Amino acid sequence: MATTKKTSSTKKLSTLKNVKNTVRPWSWRFSILTIGIYTIAVATAVVIALSASQLIATHKNQERLDRIQTIYSSINLDDTYQVRDSSVFGDKRVYSYDKGRSQSSRVEYVHADTVSNTVADLDAKIKSAGFTFIDEPYPGGVGFQYHYKSAKGEYIRLNVTSKPYDDAVYNAFVMDKNSLGAVVDGFKDKNIGPSSVTIKVNLDDNNE
Repeated sequence: MATTKKTSSTKKLSTLKNVKNTVRPWSWRFSILTIGIYTIAVATAVVIALSASQLIATHKNQERLDRIQTIYSSINLDDTYQVRDSSVFGDKRVYSYDKGRSQSSRVEYVHADTVSNTVADLDAKIKSAGFTFIDEPYPGGVGFQYHYKSAKGEYIRLNVTSKPYDDAVYNAFVMDKNSLGAVVDGFKDKNIGPSSVTIKVNLDDNNE
């Protein structure tokens, strides 16, 4: 009888040990699985948020670029204006040294006419495009610089100079800096064509 009771007790203890050994690994695996699912969910949420933010920024930049290109198109230049260089972009490029100023999109042209005729033509075209003249920062200078603003707060900066004059000054600077002053002082006709034209467009402020 004593032997039978001992065997029964031993079986009960063995069964309890087996139960404990079975429960612990499953509990541990469940915790790992939960942490894994949570980590994946957080990572997915972060990726979705970043992707959405990037899509919004891309869409906003494209909208700005479309507006800028529409402004250039609205000036309605003919074939006598030949594009020489351009930098047109939609993203807002703030100057690192002055957060209140941003870079303007820019297109440079050569126009087969005198400076005065070119200025008169472009002034009329820009005003017809819905812009109002607001400023001439350097009256009486070598060339002309006019600033315009639309009712939507968009800005145009117009620069017109004589290309032969610009070329002569640049050539003198490259070849012989000592003759630069003589070229500047001795160039008789700063109205002579063709004209160098730069049109800058800014959606945020009246800066370069």
